[in-house]
Amino acid sequence: MDNNMAPASKLSGKRSSGNGPGRPVDPRKLDDILEAALESIAEGDPQFGMESVARRAGVAKGTLYRYFDNAEALLQAVLERHHQTMVGHLPEHNGSLDDLRTQLVALGEHLLDFLTSERGIKIMRSIIAHGARHGEHGRMIYRDGPWAFVLRAAQYLETAAARGQIQLDDPVESAEQLIGLWKGSLITGLMMNGCDVPDSAARRRRVERGVDLLLRAHSRS
Repeated sequence: MDNNMAPASKLSGKRSSGNGPGRPVDPRKLDDILEAALESIAEGDPQFGMESVARRAGVAKGTLYRYFDNAEALLQAVLERHHQTMVGHLPEHNGSLDDLRTQLVALGEHLLDFLTSERGIKIMRSIIAHGARHGEHGRMIYRDGPWAFVLRAAQYLETAAARGQIQLDDPVESAEQLIGLWKGSLITGLMMNGCDVPDSAARRRRVERGVDLLLRAHSRS
């Protein structure tokens, strides 16, 4: 698998021990900061940075620097949280083809549930706009967002191929094709207010059909 653009480590740039021993990371405060940063992006704040996020989170700017070295590290942590929201908690793949299908369907449902939600649409519009406004952040946003999701799906496919369950030449390319089947023109339509949000049953049908098409295409029989 091509890992040249693999997502960076979680909370890269985060100071491991704050300002020294005796001052551990406060998970609730960190949650507040990341939520404030996400809201800032979702609302299209053109002044996104340490000062604006600190003000929104109701903390001193110095508090942010206890957790993150700079705005890039903060943004990366936000993207990691965004990625985990899209992925969700997936079932274990215990080795059977049915397990792989279940896992891929769960992955697709988590993705579409988020991307078709009011919050998800708002965040995606703003993240894309933020990347366009701040070129230095664009590559990071792509690497730790869409590309990280592709690599997650590719990992499942690569594992299944290694177990002899499916045959494929390029797991990353196949993962991209699968995600494309899930999203189709739907997400673009929603971003443009050009179509209605499908209900949960329609989203699941879209995901299942995409998974079944891919598994048939890569079947060993």
